[in-house]
Amino acid sequence: MDSPIYVVEGVGEYGLDPEHSPGVGPYYVKLYDGSYDSSGFDTEDEARAELEYLASARKQPSYRPAYYDAEGGSMCNGIGRDYF
Repeated sequence: MDSPIYVVEGVGEYGLDPEHSPGVGPYYVKLYDGSYDSSGFDTEDEARAELEYLASARKQPSYRPAYYDAEGGSMCNGIGRDYF
């Protein structure tokens, strides 16, 4: 499914998704730790900029995968959170 164009070793990749839906950008970005996987980028430059931003954010001491809140609790489907 995925066709990587550029890889940041140990971090993630961006590439072309040959099975993308019509009207949606053909490029994807994903991180290997599973914290980010997105498609629909319109240009290769846009996908590369996103990957570079995410890779640089991982180097920051405050980096936490997107599925955790500031206290380290899960934000997935309300698990560990009281939204009501």
